[in-house]
Amino acid sequence: MNPLRFLLFVTLPLFVLDQLTKWATVAFIPLHHEIAIIPGFFNLVHVTNTGSAFGLMRGWFNFHVLFGAVMAVVMFILLFRKSTDPLTRLASALILSGIFGNITDRILHGHVIDFLDFYVGQHHWPAFNVADSAIVVAVGLFLWTSFREGKQKPA
Repeated sequence: MNPLRFLLFVTLPLFVLDQLTKWATVAFIPLHHEIAIIPGFFNLVHVTNTGSAFGLMRGWFNFHVLFGAVMAVVMFILLFRKSTDPLTRLASALILSGIFGNITDRILHGHVIDFLDFYVGQHHWPAFNVADSAIVVAVGLFLWTSFREGKQKPA
């Protein structure tokens, strides 16, 4: 698949899904409220995050926007480089959707909107969103391809 198709069929739909789900969260769930979907395991919530993963570096607005912009440029280079393999292109397209989704939130709202909330008993994962999910899957793909490539190279 060529790079433009990845943008049209991966990045753009995931960005739209991310923004639609965040819009629905803001429209239908009051801030700091939760709706139990699967009691004891999964809630829909409405929380905000001015930081990065796990709320680290809260309030570093300029850093997050600048870092996101730099990473977007890197992902575009990977996406459009002729030697890039399909899994790396897919990972780049996924990260772009996540970057665009979370930077859009930061610019429009001053924070990222999170709404997916998983927990088991006292073990609780920080709330996240579609953009975050795309980034995590992409990082997994990058790791997998790097280990796979390492095994293919002669020692």
